[in-house]
Amino acid sequence: MQIISGKYRARKLIGVDAETTRPTLARVKESIFNLVQGKISGRIVLDLFSGSGAFGLECVSRFAKKVYMVDKEQKAINTIKINSKNMIEDFEIIKSDYLSALESFKNKNIKFDLIYLDPPYKSDYAVKSLELISMYNLLNNDGIIIVEHEQENDLQIIPKCYIIEKSRKYGIAYIDILSQTKE
Repeated sequence: MQIISGKYRARKLIGVDAETTRPTLARVKESIFNLVQGKISGRIVLDLFSGSGAFGLECVSRFAKKVYMVDKEQKAINTIKINSKNMIEDFEIIKSDYLSALESFKNKNIKFDLIYLDPPYKSDYAVKSLELISMYNLLNNDGIIIVEHEQENDLQIIPKCYIIEKSRKYGIAYIDILSQTKE
């Protein structure tokens, strides 16, 4: 596993040694970044179920303005710290469950241009996260949300305030890019 592009291109990353973490395949990660090209540099990014921090650190490498990486597992937090060693850019590593983290962002009035959701498969965390992101108004007007999930119909019940802009399938992984409806 490594950073694909930007300032830290080819930097090796380690994975989280835990049963609860599933790394995004390199080809999936590369495809995601091809889909959102031009939407990272100078933007505020949230990597909500961060795991090893690979997505968030890729955004750091691609000159995001600020990156927040959140995970509830201490092993994941330790891995992100190792993977981000000697990086001097503006990023924050937060040990928290997703519910508390989203509420904290609301209370601090932090809004995002890009949110990446890669929750555990076979959970309802993606839909719950989308509901809270909308309720707490955490996405900037032109912001996007990337959701990685396992079942094609996992996002059938997304809140009506979102529309799926792009959808791709990579092996067992589905990637949906969502934006807010203009109401």
